[in-house]
This record gives sequence, C-alpha cells and structure tokens, in this order.
Amino acid sequence: MTEFDEARHVDAMDWPRRGGFWRRLVASLIDYLVIVAVLYSLVAVLFLLTDGGVKGSFWLNWRICQSATVHGNASLDRYNWQVCRTSLLGLTVAEWAVGTNSNSQSGETPTISIDLDPQGNFRPEALDLGFLEFLVLVPCLFVSELKSGRSIGKRVMALMVHDQNDKSQIGLSVPKAARRQAMKFLGPLSMTLTGTWFAFRAWGSAPGIVQDFSGLEVVCASVAVALTLIWPIWIGLSIALGNEPIHDRFAATTVRVHEAHE
Repeated sequence: MTEFDEARHVDAMDWPRRGGFWRRLVASLIDYLVIVAVLYSLVAVLFLLTDGGVKGSFWLNWRICQSATVHGNASLDRYNWQVCRTSLLGLTVAEWAVGTNSNSQSGETPTISIDLDPQGNFRPEALDLGFLEFLVLVPCLFVSELKSGRSIGKRVMALMVHDQNDKSQIGLSVPKAARRQAMKFLGPLSMTLTGTWFAFRAWGSAPGIVQDFSGLEVVCASVAVALTLIWPIWIGLSIALGNEPIHDRFAATTVRVHEAHE
C-alpha cells in the first residue's frame, strides 16, 4: 500500500459511518411533515379569509367524505352528492362536493367535483396552493444545511451533511448547499411546475365546468408524474446499496451519523 493509499484509508476510517437508508428516510419524512404542518396552518387561515377561495391539496391529505345536500345550482340537482373535506386537527384546507349521476346522458360527465365555500355553497374553482410544498421545503433545507448541515429531521435522527473535502467544517458553502438541493429535487420540480400551471389555469373557472386539457398538457403532466416517482426511488436505491445518491455526488457532500462526542 502506497503512502497515498494509506492516507486515504486512514481518512476513510476517521469518518463517522454513513447514514443508512431507513435513518435518512425517516429524517426526510420528519422534514416534510414539519413543512406540511406549517402550510396546513397557513392555508387554513387563507381558506377562511377568502371564503374558500384558497385551498390546499397536499401529498399527505386527511380526506373525509359524507353524503350531503349542497346548494347553489339547480341544474345539478340530478346528481347524488358527497361533501369531502381535507383537514388537520380541525383546520380545514379544502372543501368540495363530488356528484355522481348514474343516469347521465351521452356527452354528460357522470362524475363532477365542485369547490365549496365554508357555508357549503358552490363556488368558482379555488386556487390550489398544493404546489407550495417543495417550493417551501427546498429553501428551508438549504438554509438549515448551510448553517449547520442539519435539518430538523436530521437532528432528530442524529445525521449531519458534511463537505466531503472537509470533515471538520460545520455547515456547507452556498454553492454546495445550492447544488445539493437543486439536484435532490430535480425530479419533483417538474411536478411542482406542472401543478403550478394547472392551479392557476383552473383558478376562477365556473362551478361544474370540466377543464379541457390539451394533448401537450397531458403529456407534460405524465412526464412530471413519472419523474417525481422515479427520482426518489433512484435516490433510495443508491443509499440502500451503500452508495452516495446523485445529489451528494453532484455537490461533493456526504451524510454521516452525527457522533455524540463531535
């Protein structure tokens, strides 16, 4: 073994062990849940202040539906309605009615979904702020890793992001932190952009109007969904196999267990 190889071997042994798949997964879930809790609270307030004009459809939803009578459009009385509500700890972030008509004529939509105001009346399509999930999560992770290398989830799971070239450095440099988050959320970014487009496109449309999407929009949405699903699976497989995932390779960072004596 040469002096160079021996130095690399000693340096590798000096590093804390890598954060494993399950530890990193739980840390990521904790970070996500914290952000969703904050967004739920924000959207719940906006839902009330705008009379239902703002709603939130997040990846993690608690949805409750029950049969009900809704008001506001006599032409829709032939539908059987269920009122659905998404809420967390009593905070409502979305309320809508789903109507089904088993006797619909040719050309009619057998199932429709219409937003409701807090009083249970039909209203124009609300602005869905569900696309904010990753737009809020990314800068929060960027700032936390920039300052200390540890997000809330990583603190709970005793993990820390290190610069591969400087084990003693606390936190990451701005370029490394930016590259790490940009590559980490490159897949979900397509879904965020697509969700933003569809949210503003539908906002304010009349109750009961079925959106007509172009072929290009359908293709873009399909690609966005595929990337959003494939990207985290690829990252998870890399970690499970003991390799650095793409965002750590791109930013020259590594996630290690934070030893108590450090």
